[in-house]
Formats: sequence, structure tokens, C-alpha cells
Amino acid sequence: MAKKSKSFHDIMLRTLEKILSANFFGKLYTKFFEKMTLDEFKMVEIKKEYKVLHVGCGAVPNTLLILAGNMDASFVGIDRDKKAVKKAREMVKKYGLDEKIKIEKGDAMLYPFSDFDVIIISLGVEPREKVFERIKNEIRDDAKIVARKPWDFMDKIYGKKEFIPDGFKIVKTFNRQDFIKSMLLTKVNR
Repeated sequence: MAKKSKSFHDIMLRTLEKILSANFFGKLYTKFFEKMTLDEFKMVEIKKEYKVLHVGCGAVPNTLLILAGNMDASFVGIDRDKKAVKKAREMVKKYGLDEKIKIEKGDAMLYPFSDFDVIIISLGVEPREKVFERIKNEIRDDAKIVARKPWDFMDKIYGKKEFIPDGFKIVKTFNRQDFIKSMLLTKVNR
């Protein structure tokens, strides 16, 4: 049941973002999340020299648009959905942020992680456990991971295990007003 609920949610969100990215509502959607996202990323302390990767950025890469619009760093968004990548590139261009944000078609099971200081993992990224295993094996020891999951009360719907990656420790959490819990993780060295 949990896996089916999560898959349905992921499909609905991806479809909504593709629709929103093509019109005026895309800007409203991003504006709506701006303060919340900036508050969320206070726990990360993104520095000017940082390279930030957003895995599963979607057709409306609002996290990247907000961060790049308010911080100096280098940002990359990847998504394995070709249509989402095309629409995300269009939004980045509309915002005039194509010098700061690069959007690529990429799969988290193949994309190189070792050059990034911060890696953001969207809620819908699958297969989650395998992606985190790759991240754990490839990132530098000082890299920071921001992993998003539904608030804890929704674990019965979405399942708990798939959101808690093995080999990482939770440093801080931020409960977003959209019922998403953002966890700042670091790798546990054994």
C-alpha cells in the first residue's frame, strides 16, 4: 500500500509540474515556496564556492530557481524525464539564471556525485535505497545531503524505511509547511 501511494503521489506531482511550468502559474508556484525554501536551506549554509546538485529537479525546478536567485554558488539539476528537463531548462532561461543553473537529463543511478558539496534528493527519487548507496560510496566525507520525505505522521501511507538511508546520520531537520520534512544528512564513516 505504501509503495502504491508514493508512486501515485510522484506521478501526480510530476504531471502538475509539467502543466505549471508552461504558464504564469509556474512563477506563482515558485514564489509560493520561496520563503519556505530559503528557511529550509539555512541549515545547509551554501557557500559561494559550492557545487549544488538537485536530483529529481522536475519540470519546475523551484528549489534551484530560489537558491540560485538568492545565493551565489554553482547549481545543477538532473531529472531522468526528458520532458521535465526541457521544461526546466525553459524556466531557468525565463528566470535569467542559465549562467548559474545547468539542467541535465540524468539518472541518479549513473550520474557522478563526487564533485558536489551539497546534494538535494527530491521526494520522488527512486530507487531510493540504491541511490543513497551510490551517494554514500561516491561523495566526499564533507559533502552534505538534503533528503526530503513526508512528515512523520504520513509514514503509514508512504512507508518509513525507504526514507531513512543507511550509512548517514541526520544532523538537522526542517519541517516545511507543505508537509515535507527536509533532513540534512552527513555520511557516517565506519
